[in-house]
This record gives sequence, C-alpha cells and structure tokens, in this order.
Amino acid sequence: MAGSQMKKLAFLAGILVLVGVVSSTLHRIPVHRSPKFTRSHKNIVAERDFIQQKYNRQYTANGHPMEQLSNFDNYQYYGNISIGTPAQYFLVQFDTGSSNLWVPGSSCTSTACEDHQVFYESQSSTYVANGTAFSITYGTGSVSGYLSVDYVSFAGLTVKNQTFAEVTTEQGTNFVDAYFDGILGMGFPILAVDGVTPTFQNMVSQGLIQNPVFSFFLRDNGSVVNYGGELILGGSDPSLYSGGLTYVDVIQAAYWKFQTDSIKIGSTLISTYDAAIADTGTSLIIAPIAEYTMIAALFGADSEGTFECTSLNSYPDLVITINGVEFKIAAKYYIIQENYLCSLAIQSITSQDFWIMGDVFLGRFYTEFDVGNQRLGFAPVNSAISLRQTALWQVFTLVLACGMWKLWQ
Repeated sequence: MAGSQMKKLAFLAGILVLVGVVSSTLHRIPVHRSPKFTRSHKNIVAERDFIQQKYNRQYTANGHPMEQLSNFDNYQYYGNISIGTPAQYFLVQFDTGSSNLWVPGSSCTSTACEDHQVFYESQSSTYVANGTAFSITYGTGSVSGYLSVDYVSFAGLTVKNQTFAEVTTEQGTNFVDAYFDGILGMGFPILAVDGVTPTFQNMVSQGLIQNPVFSFFLRDNGSVVNYGGELILGGSDPSLYSGGLTYVDVIQAAYWKFQTDSIKIGSTLISTYDAAIADTGTSLIIAPIAEYTMIAALFGADSEGTFECTSLNSYPDLVITINGVEFKIAAKYYIIQENYLCSLAIQSITSQDFWIMGDVFLGRFYTEFDVGNQRLGFAPVNSAISLRQTALWQVFTLVLACGMWKLWQ
C-alpha cells in the first residue's frame, strides 16, 4: 500500500512539475495598449514624424541625443514595472528600438509629470545617487534630468542596482496625454545613452533568468481593447504561435536588425536582401524611400500615402520572406480605410536605407528576441488562443491531475 501511495505522489508531483515548467522558466508581464486608440491617417502621420526623429538621431551642442517622443495618438504598448523599496509602480513602454530606462522624478514640475507617476527617491531604502546629467531633446520639446540607481522589478523578477534616468523637466506637450509614464529600452547596450547597462542585460548577468531570451506576443484586434498581449522573459511560449519559429541572425547588435530575403506586394517584387529592424516601440512599417515610392505607385497614393478606395478585399498581401519563409500580412492590416479614403500604414522617412518592422508586422507574428545567440525568431500568432485561455489550460491541467489522484485512491 505504501508503494502504491508513493507511485501516486510521484505521478502527481510529475504533473505539477510539468505545469510549473513554463511558470518557472518563463516570466510574464501583461502588455496593454491604449484604450482610446483607433488607427487613422492622423495617427499614421504622427507616427511617421516620430520615427523620423527616432532613427535620424541628432545631437545638441552639449552632446545629448535628440529624438522625438510619440504623442497620444500613436499606437502604444505598455506594461507595469516597479522601482525602489518599497515598490513604486510605473507604466512603461517596452521598446526594442532603444536601450535606456527612464521615468519622471518627484522634482519634476512640468504639466506632463503632474499627470503621471513620479519616482520618490527619498521613499526608497535601496536608492543610490548617481547624478550624471541625462537629456533628450525632441522635435517639439525636451526632457532632462539625471541618472539614479535602484532596484527595478517586473515579471516577478528584481534587478538590483539598475541605473535609470529620473526626468526632472519636460518641455512641450508630447508627454501630457501619453498613457505610459516612461520607457524601458530593450535594445543592445551600444544604443544606451551615457553607457548605461540595459535592464535586460542586468537580468541576465544577475542570473535572474535561465535563458537570455525575451519574446513579445502583441494583439491589436482582441475583444478587450486595453489587453494587448504579453512580454515573456526567459524564452517563448509555443502555445501563443503556430508552427515553429523561423530564426534569422542579427546583423547589427545595436538595433534588432536582420536581413530579409525579399519583400513583395502580391506578386510585385519591392526589394531583395534589404535589412530590417524589429521595433516594438513603433507602430508602422517604414520602408526606404525608393521602395516606398514603388509601393505608393502601386496604389496611386499621394505623398502622405493616401488614395481613394472602396473595399480592402481587392488588395494583395504584403509578403515578407525571411530565411526562406514567407510572412504574409493581409491588406486590412497595412491599409487603413476611412470611408472612401485609404492610408498606407507603410511609410518612409529620410536618410534611412533599411525597413522598420513595427506593430503592423509584430502584431501578426510572435517574435522571440534571442540576446545570447543574437538572433530573432518569428512565427504567426496563434489567433485561436488568448492569455486567458492559456491560464485556463493550466488550471484544467491541475484539475485533471487532482481528478486522476482521486481515481487512484
């Protein structure tokens, strides 16, 4: 009898371990999207101007980088983190197109800071002063402050002694209506202002995750508007995508840049062997000017990518081939229709010879960012599953295990 009981316990323990494998190796944080967002021509123009500044960085006279912050009309994905001890909570945009973490500081008196969470360093027992000046100038304003050091936590993990920026001045209106408080960059260290080690790299060096990998599952057409998916640290979740991941090497360990085989609109070849960047902080797809000109001509679009239209069903797929695999995006995702006027969610910016794959692409394809092997993995999102279904599956497995245990009694 004792041997039988031991077998039961061993079986149940095995089931519980199996259920716990994902939760023990993968660390999840819900990613939300702006509840009032509706993609429109106005959004597209605002986003294009934002990307123009982001990827054509200029510098002020004192050497600080200039870039523009997206306004409230842009397509924002954001999630919750905490800084300090005890925890102070912030909503941040997880941005693979930058590498710094920054939030408003308590000494900020700008209007935008009044409407967002600020960090109180005096209330944190783990705070350490740094004081190095931090400044970014935008197209319509600027933010400035200084670097600080403290504990940063998200997805159930705590990074000790993370250097981040406290913003003390915000000039301009860019931040006032933003749904997030700050930005947590997830690009490579070379992009970081002031040589700061990015948060994820510190997670790896401090042994907080088993694998130096993170992945994004982004949704933009779910029934719950502000439920945008999740960021997973430590690997990827096969239940959230269809088939296997297609891997491609990073060709520049700064941005998450990779090489495409070809890009087509239907059967029309637009480019071959162009470089592209996977950027979670960008909404649109951005093409080099020559390639964009070809695309605009196919639709008879004007300089801002608008053209008259009736039904999107007559337009072909955008087909991006990566490492021999075709990734297709239906017209309803890369063309925005407003009555009889359509706008391309594919745009261009000056002085840029690579593609930028924002959420128009990433929202269709689950993306794994493999820091250790410096590669990206893509797979179609599993449209038949939601995060709630995933949680229910885990509960069902536990119930099933308990049921089997009763049968064996």
